[in-house]
Amino acid sequence: MKVKYQGKEINIKKIGILTGGGDCAGHNAVIVGLLRRISQANQTLPAGEKMELVGLLEGWKALTRDPEKELNKIIKPLDLIDIEESFSVAGTILRSSRTNIFSKANLEAKMPETAMANIKKLGLDCLVVLGGDDTLGAAGKLGQQYSFPMFGAPKTMDNDVFGTEMTYGFESSVEESVHFIENCRTTAESHNRCFVIEVMGRHAGWVALWAGIAGGAEVTLLPEEVLDMETVIKQVEKSIAKKQHCIVVVSEGARLFDTRYPDAINQKHQKMLETVIADPKYAMVKARHEMPKKKDSFGNEQLGGIGEYVHSILEKHTKGFEYRYQNCGHAIRGGVAHVMDRILGLRYGDAIFGFMLEGKFGVYPGMESDQIVSRNLLEVRGGRFVPQDHQLFKMRNAVDYY
Repeated sequence: MKVKYQGKEINIKKIGILTGGGDCAGHNAVIVGLLRRISQANQTLPAGEKMELVGLLEGWKALTRDPEKELNKIIKPLDLIDIEESFSVAGTILRSSRTNIFSKANLEAKMPETAMANIKKLGLDCLVVLGGDDTLGAAGKLGQQYSFPMFGAPKTMDNDVFGTEMTYGFESSVEESVHFIENCRTTAESHNRCFVIEVMGRHAGWVALWAGIAGGAEVTLLPEEVLDMETVIKQVEKSIAKKQHCIVVVSEGARLFDTRYPDAINQKHQKMLETVIADPKYAMVKARHEMPKKKDSFGNEQLGGIGEYVHSILEKHTKGFEYRYQNCGHAIRGGVAHVMDRILGLRYGDAIFGFMLEGKFGVYPGMESDQIVSRNLLEVRGGRFVPQDHQLFKMRNAVDYY
């Protein structure tokens, strides 16, 4: 298909698509949405302009492999009839990885140059990259550095990418989290227990916020707030006194200690934690606390475990009540893609083709007042946090209402 790119006419015939970072619902829907438009256009395009969409396996890792030696590990042919039903499934049919071609080590190894050389070996005329701000940022850099046609689509279950009111993957993770919370609640009610439930959410607490409210959690703890365990203990004790059970939802990005916290809170939490890890019963908590923090190739600290800290502090510093700790983990990423993520993914795939027709490259689709808008890949970033003046932030703790 002939389109305008940087003021010149180019013929886009072979389009590559990859999925990077963590998996989530909606990836497959974007692929199907784009492939539908390509298949539709091919019905009327001249033979010399017909297009094909090929999947690149395991995200950016595909472009670090040599097509002349490992083509079967790089390419997945995509036919609409074969994959159309996949839009209702979470995960990604192209598989994924957290490969950062612009990491310090990969820059020294000249990996961006290798990636671009492999794009040419594969005969790609355009690349579509599905991922969060890290994955999309790499697409923007590579496209700018080599003047290559790029598109993106914003995914993340955390819903924290700037430039869009909604990322695909978010709604399904909330739905699955709510089911998890509701299942725990029936046990909590049956046995007069308090459940501490940790859900994913790196630095933005949107999943915990929505799931906590929709799941009726008595207490919801977010990365955006100053966590005060003394207050949490009082909230839990109030819930137990009133209802004989309690649900505490914790975002994985919440912290006991932070430089932005008042010193008094950091010191108080340190004393609480010292009491916990001094008890042999909490040997696993002590081991976690002493374990070095790992980082991925983008420099993101691998989170998880704050719920275990909250659970152990509650159990140690209250009496006469049973506590249980549950971590939703990856269960809320997989399974089926719920309705909103199916629709949003299909819309984003459809929009990418529309941008291509308009000759609008180096962009990704965002949602604004239910309208699709184009956003610059070079300006993509994360950090779309829950503002403390947000209506839902003020509604997050059911215990406040009784």
